[in-house]
Amino acid sequence: MVAPFDATEFRRTLGYLPTGVTVITSTGEFGEPVGMACNSFMSVSLNPPLVMFCAGKASATLVDFRRSGRFCVNILGGDQGELCRQFSIKDIDRFAGVPWTDSPVGPELGGAVAWMSCVIEVEHDAGDHVIIIARVTALRVNPDEPAPLVFHRGKFGSFYESVEPLSAVAALPRQTVGGSRRVPPAAPGAYGYAQGYAYGYAHG
Repeated sequence: MVAPFDATEFRRTLGYLPTGVTVITSTGEFGEPVGMACNSFMSVSLNPPLVMFCAGKASATLVDFRRSGRFCVNILGGDQGELCRQFSIKDIDRFAGVPWTDSPVGPELGGAVAWMSCVIEVEHDAGDHVIIIARVTALRVNPDEPAPLVFHRGKFGSFYESVEPLSAVAALPRQTVGGSRRVPPAAPGAYGYAQGYAYGYAHG
């Protein structure tokens, strides 16, 4: 039998999966910039180019996304944790002090890793959230190639590429059934998660 769990335990467990962080932006009813922090963004299809993200049904920003039918995905850089936190707080001017430029689909935030222009194709009901699937119509990458922002267990960090093979950084062997030990194979260009945490956040 599976042990019962509540929403808090469910959320805490999901927090063990590191994710990238984005700010989804669009324009409001009167042309004002709107946006929200989101770590549920992911790719769906290469052909056609489709992406998706989840938004809470109680999110006021969701109304603007639906009305506009389009949005900009701002993939945040490793030094933009405070900006992400700002875009997760309700009832404030989330764009206060934030450098951005206008685009046909929504604001492009300065310093982001990359930007994607998207047009909503379909929406699916998903419990207390909705899944929005959109077609990518344009994209642009920051030529400075900043490190990405990573969210893990309620905190922020970044990502780095190891300069040495995995075997050279003393990968620990794994214990197997029967007491034998299995050593992970070496992998050139191994990747690691660089800790440097700041804040947690909830999108909406």
